[in-house]
Amino acid sequence: MELIIIEDSLRDFQPISILDQTQKRLMANIINFSDPISCIINAFQKQSHLRPKLKKFGIYVKLIFKNTQDLLEERFFRQILSQYLEEIGWSDLQYVSFITYSQNSIQIDIIFNRVISPSQIIDLKCLKATKRQYKILRQAYINTCNSIEKSYV
Repeated sequence: MELIIIEDSLRDFQPISILDQTQKRLMANIINFSDPISCIINAFQKQSHLRPKLKKFGIYVKLIFKNTQDLLEERFFRQILSQYLEEIGWSDLQYVSFITYSQNSIQIDIIFNRVISPSQIIDLKCLKATKRQYKILRQAYINTCNSIEKSYV
C-alpha cells in the first residue's frame, strides 16, 4: 500500500462546492454534515470572518491510498481519518471531507477552516506532510485493517 499526503492553502471555500458535485461526503466537524452545500460554505465563511484580514482561510488536504485492500468500506475510512486527525491534533477543527474511489486508489479530500477563534489560527508554515504524518496515517490504516480482520475471525 502506498500513501500520499498533499497539503495546500485556500483563499476561499468554493472548492467545497466542486468536491460536493464530484465526490461523496465522508464526514465533517463543527457543521451539519447533511446541510445543503451552500449552508456548509456559509458556516465556513462565518467562522473565517473571525479573522477577516487573513488572505488564506482554508487548508486543503488530499490523502491518497494506492493499492489498498478491497475490504475497506466508507466506515473504515471514517475510522482511519478520525484516528489520523486525532493524532495530528486537527480533530477539533472545522472541516468537511469527501471520498473518491478509482480503480487502484482511494482519495479523501478534506477542507479545513484554519480559523479556530479570533485569536487562534493554524499556521500555514505547518503545511507540507512530515514523516510523522505518514507514520500516523499508515498506523491508522494498519489499525483499521487489523480491527477488520479480528471481526472476521
